[in-house]
Amino acid sequence: MRWSPRRWAGVVLAVAGLAVLIEVLLHHYDPTRVVYKRLKAANEYVYEKVHPRFLETDPARLITIKTPIDVAGRRQRLIGAIWGADGYPKSKLPDSVTAGVAAPGFKIGGALVRTDRLTVGMEQRIRSVLAHFHPARPNHRLVLYHHGYAGTYRDNRRVIDRLLKEGYAVIALNLMGYGENSVFLERPGTAPANLHFHLDRIDRPMRYHVEPSVVALNYAERRYKYRSVDMIGFSAGGFTTAVVAALDQRIRRSYPIAGVYPVYLREGQDILTHGPQYYRPMLDAAGYLDMFVLGVDRRDRRQMQVFNRYDRCCFNNVKGRLYEAAVQNAATAINGGKFEILIDETHADHKISDFALDRLIEDLARP
Repeated sequence: MRWSPRRWAGVVLAVAGLAVLIEVLLHHYDPTRVVYKRLKAANEYVYEKVHPRFLETDPARLITIKTPIDVAGRRQRLIGAIWGADGYPKSKLPDSVTAGVAAPGFKIGGALVRTDRLTVGMEQRIRSVLAHFHPARPNHRLVLYHHGYAGTYRDNRRVIDRLLKEGYAVIALNLMGYGENSVFLERPGTAPANLHFHLDRIDRPMRYHVEPSVVALNYAERRYKYRSVDMIGFSAGGFTTAVVAALDQRIRRSYPIAGVYPVYLREGQDILTHGPQYYRPMLDAAGYLDMFVLGVDRRDRRQMQVFNRYDRCCFNNVKGRLYEAAVQNAATAINGGKFEILIDETHADHKISDFALDRLIEDLARP
């Protein structure tokens, strides 16, 4: 029996539709994507189990903060590693503030009433450009949102939109080199130095990655006097969030998402092993576990670290649970706050999921 052209066309359309369906199920529909990623994993230690070698390290022995005196000393060493003799830029403000500007991807109306542009100038003509989003129904609280590599805060517009709907003002930051931020430090007679790749050619390079957040805190404190300031960071922005929370007690609650493990737990998927996250003077001053304790060094402070268990990119698995109790015990010993690890198993992407966002909003609303 010969098929008519119409019948052949129907078969082709059906096959094409099936191919599209399979593509959606494997790469865009979270439940089946999780199953696919688990089946595709190279071994059971990618997502399912923690490798026994990581159990050989006692995280409590890596934490050097035992007393309130240790807190002050370790924080001062961290400040010295980042800014040197210049000290903490507690009084530094933006070079310019332009009110009522357009922010690409964001429309005035609904939960957003105004966007301001903050320009932070640093040494060697390095600059960072921030956006200050004002909610229609303010609750007089501020959240700093710091984005990570390979994009800008515009890519997580749904996170910022949700915060605005809940009444939070938001100051959004990008990594250096993204958005309108500088990426090269240029000096006469020398080749340009990339702020991520050439740390060994830059004097005190970490200040360029951290200082915009500190300036945002200074500006918010001086100009608006919000009731509280919290910080959310995604991917490399999560790393920045952990560092800023360690440095500055004005960050009450901090949420590093898919962005930071202690060095001893990193393997395979971490990138830029010579970049900011591995800057040796910073880690000599305060290792990551000490930074986590510094981030919750008062009873009113809290840090929730979120990891995507089946993350296709970075910091997957459940290894955060290995140090959760050690950090909390250290915080308790200094009369500190709450430290928590949240494992997100709802998807298999490098993102802030609806599940995680709901948990963050819920946590922010706590007294």
